[in-house]
Amino acid sequence: MRRIAVFLFCVILLAAVTGGEATVWAQQRPVVGFSVSTQVNPFYVAMANGVREEAARQGMQAVVLNAEDRLDKQISDVEDLIQRGVNVLLINATHDGAGAVAEKAANAGIKVITLQRGVPSPAVTAHIGTDNVVIGRMGAQWVVDRLGGRGNVVVLEGVPGAASSEDRKVGSAEVFARYPGIRIVAQQTGHYDRARAMSVMENILQAQRNIDAVYCFNDEMAMGALAAIRASRRSGIIITGMDANRDAVEAVRRGDLTMTIALPPHDIGRMGVLYAKWLTTGEMSVPVQSVMPVQFITR
Repeated sequence: MRRIAVFLFCVILLAAVTGGEATVWAQQRPVVGFSVSTQVNPFYVAMANGVREEAARQGMQAVVLNAEDRLDKQISDVEDLIQRGVNVLLINATHDGAGAVAEKAANAGIKVITLQRGVPSPAVTAHIGTDNVVIGRMGAQWVVDRLGGRGNVVVLEGVPGAASSEDRKVGSAEVFARYPGIRIVAQQTGHYDRARAMSVMENILQAQRNIDAVYCFNDEMAMGALAAIRASRRSGIIITGMDANRDAVEAVRRGDLTMTIALPPHDIGRMGVLYAKWLTTGEMSVPVQSVMPVQFITR
């Protein structure tokens, strides 16, 4: 296996993050609230764990609420966190529509930090995550290069309206449009979900005889596509994902998946808490945007 770094860290975690010193820096422990889009996807499980672990290390209390991929529940959860009087709100948005409740938190005097999925709102103090337009471009270029600039490609998008999916769609479309030999034979949403992606892929396989590659916006969908392709007994199809979930990495090692892109969800969660501490204490300034590094994992 080879790992290739694809772009630079824009913000480096300070020694305080990994030094293992957990000090209570206020008589009353500050509270950070985290509204996470889902806890079904391992990527966001790792992010939530990063929030919990760093909060404990920094002497803070973390309240993590699972929106279950529903905007209405996320709005309700954030309103609950506002009522609890959290000091800082971390939000991994289910949809751009979460911007309104982020503004409600800001109007209540709560600093807002978005993690991985941004929202279009001036209420946001800082955003931490990967550059998903760039990731979309890089992944698409990898597929194009692997196909030698010619082939039939299926694209499986994430949750409609989620910033990560929309940005990856923009980036990948820019690349595919430059290659007349690349034909997008199907482009549908798998909602970042394994079972739903499997069902979508089954239908696509029935409709399309010739498929050379399946470009998925996350690993859960890639694993769902893999299951559908195996069941159809089709072979020779390139399948790529993003996130480097454990089972996806194992699938790359076995040669079942062709590539995944490793993103750092745990560190995104940790950095969110560190920024929350800085905003509360004023000990350091917080960047408006912090871009995290990614790596290709291939066979």
